[in-house]
Amino acid sequence: MPGFSRVAAASIGVAVLAVAALPLWLSYAAGGWIAKYTSPKPFFASDIPDLSGKVAIVTGANTGIGLETARELARNGAEVIVAARSASKGNAAVEAIRASLSGARAKPPKLRFLPLDLGSLASVGAFARDFHRLNLPLHMLVLNAGVMKSPGKDFVGRAFTYGFERTSDGLEAHIGTNHVGHFYLTQLLLQKLKASAPARVISVSSAAESQAYAAGIRFDLWGERGAEYEDGRAYGQSKLANVLFARELAHRLEGTRVTAYSCHPGIIKTELGRHMNEQMQAEAAAAGSVATAVTAFFSWLFEAALLSAADGALTQLYLSTSPELPFNGGYYIPIANVAEPKHPQARNLTLQRLLWEQSEATVAAKL
Repeated sequence: MPGFSRVAAASIGVAVLAVAALPLWLSYAAGGWIAKYTSPKPFFASDIPDLSGKVAIVTGANTGIGLETARELARNGAEVIVAARSASKGNAAVEAIRASLSGARAKPPKLRFLPLDLGSLASVGAFARDFHRLNLPLHMLVLNAGVMKSPGKDFVGRAFTYGFERTSDGLEAHIGTNHVGHFYLTQLLLQKLKASAPARVISVSSAAESQAYAAGIRFDLWGERGAEYEDGRAYGQSKLANVLFARELAHRLEGTRVTAYSCHPGIIKTELGRHMNEQMQAEAAAAGSVATAVTAFFSWLFEAALLSAADGALTQLYLSTSPELPFNGGYYIPIANVAEPKHPQARNLTLQRLLWEQSEATVAAKL
C-alpha cells in the first residue's frame, strides 16, 4: 500500500521533527543554551574588561557556575576569594583554575580559598573575620552558592518530597542556606563594600522563584515543618527571597555607589539538581523498564536544553563586571537581560521590607 507507506513515513518524519524541536522549545522557554543566540544584547566572557586591582568573593566557587565565575574574574585580573564549605574541594578548585589559566596571563592569577558553610552562621562570621584580616578591598560579592533538594514537580506533575532538613542553626535548609546565610554575610561585609565603592552585590536566584508559596515568603515555615511545607515550594521561597533581598539592598544602599542585582542564570548542567536525578532514577528503576525508558527520554530532553556551566555564568559575570551599569535592584535572565520575576509577590514592597526585618531578627536570635 504505497499511499499508506507515504502517510506513515510522513507521520514518522513529523514525529521526529517534533521530538527534535522539543529541546529547542524547552531551551527557549526556560533559559537554556538557545539564549546565547536569542539575547537582544549578548554578553560573552570576552566582553569582560580588565579587572586588575579588583577583589571578588564568589560563594560556592568550587563547582558549576561558581567555579566558572571565579575562573573568568581571575582570568581578567581580579583577585578572587573562592568560598566553599569543603576545604579539599575549595583548594582543588583554586588549583584547577590556576592550571587552566597557566600561560593565559602575563602574571599568575590571584586566587585563594577561604572556608564558608552558609548553613552555619558561626561559619559565616568566621569567614568574614578571615576576609577582613586580609586587609583587602571588596568590589564584587557574588552570592552564588545554593542548595536544592527538590525542583518542585516532575514531568507528570508529581511533587518531589525528600524530607525536611535543617541547617546547623535550626533553619529550614533552603531558606537558611540560600538566603539567611547570604544575608548575614552581606551584613558583615557591608562597610567593606561601601569603603571600596563602586562595588556590586549579585544575588543568584532562579526561575524557581515563581514556584514559591502563594504568600511568597512563609516565615512560619522557616524553622518548623508545617502541614503546608513542600520542599519544592521551599526552594522557590528561598529564590524569591534572593530577588526581594537584592531589591531591598539596592534601595538601602542608594547613594553609596554600591549596587545590587539578582538573576536567574538559566537552566544549567551542574551538581545542583543531583537530588532530583537520584530520586527520579530510583523511582523509575523500582517501577520497571517502561518507566526507566520514559525517564531516560525526559532526562535526554532536559539535558539537551541545558546551558553549559561556562555559559550559565555569563549573566552573573555581566552583572559583576559590565562597564555599563545594570539597572540597580534589577532581576536578570539569560543572557544579561533585565526582566520581571514571575511570582506575584516579587513586587510586594511590604514583603520586601518585612523579609529584611525578619532576616535581621532571625540572625540575631540564632547567634
